[in-house]
Amino acid sequence: MPKSLSSFAGLFSKLLAGRAPLLPPNLLNSYVDSLLQKRDILLESVRRFSTPQYFFDEPALAQSLSKFQDVFSKHLGRIRIFYAVKSNSFPGLSKHVSHAGHGLDVSSGVELNMALSLGCGSILFSGPAKTDAELRLAIQNRDKVTLLMDSAGELERVAGLVGNADAGVVPLKVGFRLRGQHHGIWGKFGIPPERFPNLFRRALTVKGLDPCGIQFHTSWNLGPEAQVKMIERVGACVKTLPEGSQTRLKFLDIGGGYWPERGEWLNPQNTISGKILQTLHPDFEFKPRHYYHPARPLEDFAREISATLRIQGRPLSQLEIFMEPGRWLSTPAMHVLLKVVDKKEPTVVIVDGGINLLGWERPLFEFTPLLNLTRPSLREFPVRVFGNLCTPLDIWGTTLFGDGVENGDILLVPDQGSYTYSLRQSFIKPIARVVCYDGTSLSESQPEQTF
Repeated sequence: MPKSLSSFAGLFSKLLAGRAPLLPPNLLNSYVDSLLQKRDILLESVRRFSTPQYFFDEPALAQSLSKFQDVFSKHLGRIRIFYAVKSNSFPGLSKHVSHAGHGLDVSSGVELNMALSLGCGSILFSGPAKTDAELRLAIQNRDKVTLLMDSAGELERVAGLVGNADAGVVPLKVGFRLRGQHHGIWGKFGIPPERFPNLFRRALTVKGLDPCGIQFHTSWNLGPEAQVKMIERVGACVKTLPEGSQTRLKFLDIGGGYWPERGEWLNPQNTISGKILQTLHPDFEFKPRHYYHPARPLEDFAREISATLRIQGRPLSQLEIFMEPGRWLSTPAMHVLLKVVDKKEPTVVIVDGGINLLGWERPLFEFTPLLNLTRPSLREFPVRVFGNLCTPLDIWGTTLFGDGVENGDILLVPDQGSYTYSLRQSFIKPIARVVCYDGTSLSESQPEQTF
C-alpha cells in the first residue's frame, strides 16, 4: 500500500473513531468483575469435566426469565413468553423454560419435535416455507401448537390438510405474520399488512381452523421504536376488519429482537469507520479499543409498548400479548471454557477449542472480553488468543483480562448463549460437551437425541 494512502488511512481512522461510541471502562470493568464472582464454580467444572466445554448457567437463565416476565407483566398484564428455540437449541435450556410454565417458539419440524418431547404444552410454530410434513405434525398436535402463517400459499396448503377435519375435532389455532417495511433479504418473511384483512377473512371460512392472532417480528432492537411503529401499523390494519371479525382475535405476538441491556459491543473493524478502513487497507492494524451501541433498559420497551397499545384501543389493547425473547434470555445462559495449550510467544497463545464451537467468526466482529480464571485480574493486556483449528480466522480475541497468561491457564469466553450453540459445527475438531450447573451441582449433559 502506498505510503500516502497509509497516512490517509491513519488520519481517517482518527477522524471517524473519535465519533464512534467508545465502550465506557467502568461498564466493562463492572461486567468483568461480575463474571469473576463465578470463578470457583467455573474452575470446579473444568476440574471435573475438562475443556473445552459449554457451561450451561441455569441460575443465570432463571434470573433473566424472571426479570423479563416481571417487567412486562407490570406494564402489560396479560403476557405470555415463548422462548425462541433457534437462539440456543440446547434441550436443557428449553426444558427449563417449559417447566417454568412458559411456551416455546419453534421454526422447524426438528425444533417442534424437540418441544413436544419435552412435554411443552404451549408452542408457536413460525418460519417460512414449512413443509407438508411439518404442517401435518402441527395439525396432529393442534391441542399444543399455534401455527403462524407466513404466506397466502401456506394458508391454502393448510386449508387442504385440515379440510377433512371432523366436526368434533379441536380446530387448529392460527395467526398471521405481518412484515414491516423490510426490503431485500427481510422480504422473505410474512405478508404485507394490507393483505392481512383478505387472508383473515379467507381463514374464517376454512373448516378446522381458528384464526385468532397476529404476529410480527422486528430484529436487533436496541430500543422499542421499531415495535412501536409496527404496533401502529397493525392497529390501522385491524380496524379495517368488520367488528365481528375483530372479536375473533385473541392474541398479538410482538415477537423478539430485544437486545441485552449492556448493549452491542463491537471490535474496531465492525464500526462504520473500521469497515471503510479494512476496504482501503486490508492489513490495517487496529488498536485494542472497544466500541458499543447502548441498549435501552427492558423497562423502556415494556412502558412504550404498553402505552402504544393503550392508544390503539380495542381490539389491540384487549388482546393477550405474546413475546418471543431469544437472545435476551439465552445470552447469559451459556459460557465457553477453554485451556491454553501452547504459548508460542508472549503475545500469541493457542487454546484447546476453536470457533467451530460458535459456528461462525463471531470474535472478528463482536467484542467479548476474555478472562483468565487461573490468574484473575481486571487488568487488560494485548495477546492474540487463537483456537486450535487449522485456519487463521480461528481467533477468540486480541486482549485478555488477567495477570499474565501461561500454558494450562483456564480462559472464560462469557455469555455465549445466543446464536452460537445452535450454529456449532464439527469442523476439523469435534464439538464440546455441555456441563449443566443448576445452582448447587454440576452434571454432564447426555448426548442430544436426533429428532
